[in-house]
Amino acid sequence: MQNSKTMQSEIGGYISTVIREHFGKGPTSVFVIVKPPFVIVHLRGFLSPTEKILLQKNEFRRVMEIRHLLIEELKPDICAAFSRASGEKVESIYSDWHLENQTGMLIGVMASRDAATEFDWQSDATQEALHDSVVEASRKAEKKPESTELFWLNDRTLLIERTGFLVEIERELIRRGLAEELKQVKRPLEKRLLLKETPFPELLKRDIREIFLDWEFSTDISYILVLLEPNKHS
Repeated sequence: MQNSKTMQSEIGGYISTVIREHFGKGPTSVFVIVKPPFVIVHLRGFLSPTEKILLQKNEFRRVMEIRHLLIEELKPDICAAFSRASGEKVESIYSDWHLENQTGMLIGVMASRDAATEFDWQSDATQEALHDSVVEASRKAEKKPESTELFWLNDRTLLIERTGFLVEIERELIRRGLAEELKQVKRPLEKRLLLKETPFPELLKRDIREIFLDWEFSTDISYILVLLEPNKHS
């Protein structure tokens, strides 16, 4: 496996190029974290001229649909690029976008967890308290996940992995080809529940900059990426 800075540079350059080629405009900045089994990419300043026009006409859903289609088409190439850079096979990609902030995230997940690094706990809150607040938000949105794990990638980046959370009505919507519509409903709902109806924000004792969410319904796995503001006391 290459050193961290080399991997970050290679992945960041690749993503910038791919987005520029397919959207006509690249992001103004790309931040990469490689911490096996995860590859995290945070994009800023990413909105194409065509998307700006669509957003002016309140076509938010259309922009999200176009991005989803493009990312789905590019997933095999992105997995291959992440695999080459990290030296570990990356088998799945998750994505989410904040159009109003012109930001986005990509999460690559490696096939093997044998090379997983140690994840130090980087919060004043106890692991149990934060874990329980995430489970409570999930329970209110659908049901208690079969598994919930929290990974601090650095002191400002928390990744939450949930498995086994779908309820039967959601499975039926997915079977009927309404997976993307379901995501459009679930994203604001889950963010609201986590931020407004659990002690999660208070436990962190930090301002939350952004939250990104995505799901892979076929495997019943979901990731939540929480980006925090710098610690004012540090």
